[in-house]
Amino acid sequence: MATRSLLTVPLLLTAAAAAVAWIAFGPAAALAFAALAVLEIAMAADSSVPMAGIAGRLHSPARRLFLSLGIVAGVLAMRLLLPPAAVAVGGATDPATAVDEAVFAPGSFSAHLAEVRPALAAFGAAFIWLVFAEYLFNTDRLIRRSWLGGLEARLARVARPRVWSVVTVATGVLVTTVLVGHQDAWAPGTVLPVALGGASGVTAYLASKRIARRALRGVDGTATGAVGTRWSWRIHVYASTVVFERGLVVFMLFEILDGVYSLSGSGVLGADGLGALEQAALAVAAIAVGAVFLARTTSRLDQAATLKRLRYLKAGAAYVLGVLAVLLWTSLLVPVPGAVVAWFGTVVIGLALATSLPWRAWARRLRRRTVAG
Repeated sequence: MATRSLLTVPLLLTAAAAAVAWIAFGPAAALAFAALAVLEIAMAADSSVPMAGIAGRLHSPARRLFLSLGIVAGVLAMRLLLPPAAVAVGGATDPATAVDEAVFAPGSFSAHLAEVRPALAAFGAAFIWLVFAEYLFNTDRLIRRSWLGGLEARLARVARPRVWSVVTVATGVLVTTVLVGHQDAWAPGTVLPVALGGASGVTAYLASKRIARRALRGVDGTATGAVGTRWSWRIHVYASTVVFERGLVVFMLFEILDGVYSLSGSGVLGADGLGALEQAALAVAAIAVGAVFLARTTSRLDQAATLKRLRYLKAGAAYVLGVLAVLLWTSLLVPVPGAVVAWFGTVVIGLALATSLPWRAWARRLRRRTVAG
């Protein structure tokens, strides 16, 4: 993969936006924006592998839509709209009021987001575990080589894999709820959000999959067959469910585990002299840069058929989701260090990449050259 060509557009967008920020708001704002944009690009690199795996299951024109507008719009929508929606639902307030507070009263909004965080983390953990369980129990019954050996192979062959998915996630929700209840003396205000959040995550996942199945029903007989123009709207609906799933994963990784809402004005964008609207504009621009890089990286992985050549990379991406779900459940009981959040995806993907490379073939080639020489 040509890293230079992948970074060209995102870096040009970053440079242009940083220049505008410098002229409009000063050098501190430009540096703050550049730092956040680089962070977004780095985190997008980890998300590109699972995105490419999903793109491989789509067909034109849905694939083109997903790899361009779909990823960018989905990431922006989930990152920017889900927190105000969560605050509005959790606090029984008007959504417009929640959005207004997120922009103009970031400190108050962060406090309200922290109040609904347990329910949101429980929701995300259950939802993301079910996405991971698709790989773990091989719900699509794909032929694949196991990355982690015999246990993984046996789990991929279990009967009724969807039942196993629901059983494992229900166990995770129940165990977490019991531990949280025991930790906080079974206070209803602590236990109910975790239990209801987990149940809502399971419900949202099942609803998303039901919509996807209904959208694919009758599309040339299967989800993987050639798709005619008359069925393209159904494939777009299916692609939208995929964008929702991955957008939720990216949101949970940034906003919940990392503990910082992008428009909160804290952290990287806490530049002196910036008003609420200016900070919000810079945050949205940085998120957009990361989304563009994610779309370009995913498209390049898909075009190069990288996941087929690097046979364990898709498995690594799946295990990133499993670890993320476990970290979300863990964060309801104990604080999760930021370093763990920042590096776990990179480490897992790196191990999957390292085990996918043809080391033995390279060694044989080197030996033959040495003997011939």
